[in-house]
Amino acid sequence: MKKRKTDPRMLVAGGIIAVLAILVGIALVLQEAEKTPGKPGTKPLKPPAARVSPKVAKGYALPALLIKGCLLDLGVARQDVSVAGRTVRVRTEALPPDERILNAFEPLGEAGGFSLAAPGHLKVRVGGEAWDVVFFRATASPARCAIIVDDMGQSLQSARELAAIDADLTFAVLPDLPHSRPVAELLHGHGRELLLHLPMQGNGKDPGPGAILEGMSPGQVRAVLRENIGKVPYIEGVNNHMGSVVTADPRDMRPVFRELRKNGLFFVDSLTTSGSVCQAMAAEAKVPFIARDVFLDNEQNDSYISGQIHKLVSLSLKHSKAVGICHPYPETIAVLQREAPRLRSLGVEIVGVSALLEEPGQAR
Repeated sequence: MKKRKTDPRMLVAGGIIAVLAILVGIALVLQEAEKTPGKPGTKPLKPPAARVSPKVAKGYALPALLIKGCLLDLGVARQDVSVAGRTVRVRTEALPPDERILNAFEPLGEAGGFSLAAPGHLKVRVGGEAWDVVFFRATASPARCAIIVDDMGQSLQSARELAAIDADLTFAVLPDLPHSRPVAELLHGHGRELLLHLPMQGNGKDPGPGAILEGMSPGQVRAVLRENIGKVPYIEGVNNHMGSVVTADPRDMRPVFRELRKNGLFFVDSLTTSGSVCQAMAAEAKVPFIARDVFLDNEQNDSYISGQIHKLVSLSLKHSKAVGICHPYPETIAVLQREAPRLRSLGVEIVGVSALLEEPGQAR
C-alpha cells in the first residue's frame, strides 16, 4: 500500500494559520493591557512613546531581559545581577537614590508598570507578570533579620500553624495563659527559639497576671521575674510585654537586668516607649541586648503587614540585621505563611533573635 503524500499547499496554509493565531494572541494581550487601570502608586499605562525602544514594546515574553536592560542603564554591571524565579537581586556598593531607580525603569511604564515597595525594593509588572527587583549592599556577611511573634500561649492551633512555617521564627510566650507551657513545649519540639514575654505596666492597659508594676521594691521585681521564668520552659531570653512605664524607670529595670544576668538570659527591648532605659541597664549589668526595629502588624490587614515586612527586609539589607515583632493574629499568620519563606530570595535570612545579639554595652 502506497503512503499518501502530504500536499505542500496544506503545509503552507497550516503555517499561515499558526502565525495568524500567534499575532491575534499578541494583539489581545496588548489590548487587555491597555484597558487595565494602574494601581495606586504604580505608573499608569500610556500609549507607546517614540523614545521607547521596539524591544520594550514587543518584549513581553522576556521580562527578565527588559529588567536587566534598565539596570544596565542604571550603571549596574551584569555580574552584579542575579535572577531567582521572579526576583532580581542587584548587588551595589551603595543603594541608588529612589529617583534614579525610577528614572531607569521609566521605559517599562509602557510594558506594565512599576512602583517602590520600600527603599531599594522595586515592584515591576511586565507582560502580566509581577517581579521583585531588590537592591542590596555588598557586605562580607549576608543580611539577617529576626521575626519575634509575641503573645504566644493563647492558642495551640495558632502555635501549630506558626511552627509549620518554613522560617526560623522566634516566639515570646506569656507566663500565665492556659496554654503557655504546652505552646512552649510544642515550639521547642519544632526547634524554635523561645523568649519569656514578661508583662510590665504600660500606659493604662492591663498587662495581665505576672506583671512587674511601677513602685515594686527590687526584691518584689526579682521575685516576680523568677516566678515567671519558672512558668515558661526552654526560654533563652526575655522581652517586655507592654511596659512603657516600667522600661522607662531605672529603679524598676535595674533589678530585672540583675536577675537576667544571674539566670544567663538576654533581653530584647520591644521599645514601647522612646524613653526606654533598657539599653543602659543592660550595659550596666553586662546582659546581651538588642532592640526592636519594626512592628509588623499594628494594623491587621494584608497590605499593611506585607509593607512592614518589606520595610524589615530593607532595614536588614541596609544595616545587615534588623528585628521585627508581630502577633499571632490570623491576618499576620497568613502573610507570614506566604512571605517568610521567600525572604531568602530577597537576600535576607531569618534567624533566631539570639543570633543578632549585641555585646553588653555596644551601641545600637
